[in-house]
Amino acid sequence: MNESQHQQSQTRWLPNILMIVLETVFSFILKHDRLVRLQSQPFIDRQLTLKINSYLPYFDFYVQFTDKGVLFDEHAPEQPIDLTINSTMIELIRIFLMGNTRAIRKLRFEGDLSLKAPIRDLFLQLSLPKLLSDWQKWFKQSDDAELSTASKKRIAPLLKTIEDQRTEIQSLKDEVKQHKQYQRQLKTQIKYFKLAVTTISLLFIIVLVYNLLRIF
Repeated sequence: MNESQHQQSQTRWLPNILMIVLETVFSFILKHDRLVRLQSQPFIDRQLTLKINSYLPYFDFYVQFTDKGVLFDEHAPEQPIDLTINSTMIELIRIFLMGNTRAIRKLRFEGDLSLKAPIRDLFLQLSLPKLLSDWQKWFKQSDDAELSTASKKRIAPLLKTIEDQRTEIQSLKDEVKQHKQYQRQLKTQIKYFKLAVTTISLLFIIVLVYNLLRIF
């Protein structure tokens, strides 16, 4: 094997090794961190597939949420992509190593945009600062119904976000109801107005015809 072939072989092996490391790390986190597992469960049930597209430098890879864990691959899977995430290498590092919320907001999405907010929340929970805040609890046996104090602190912003979204949805529903009620009232008023105009027009015609008959 010449030097060029050896370099190409190394180039192919390095991404594969990196994907294996990422699979191992994230699957381990998914197994032991209850909050991450809770947030990831809808993605696992859906068998969600993500495409991470980076530029500066350019590379892309695919992430699948399965019952076996989080799978990473540099090749596109057979099933369609649910969501494409565009970012830069620097921004991805800032997200997962520093938990930088500004970098998370800069992510650009293509596909099912209803997944945008849950994915952003999950990325924040997968950041190193968030994981280190509760890693001791991973190895302790405890009742699943009891959350540690640290876990409660971590889940509090998520619960607040969900509650705010519910409040906003309820407010929008109330506005829609009011708008529909206004439309019904407006239609009723228009109906009565048309009836009044028709009645007045008929009376006017009757009076006009009556006067003409009297004249002639």
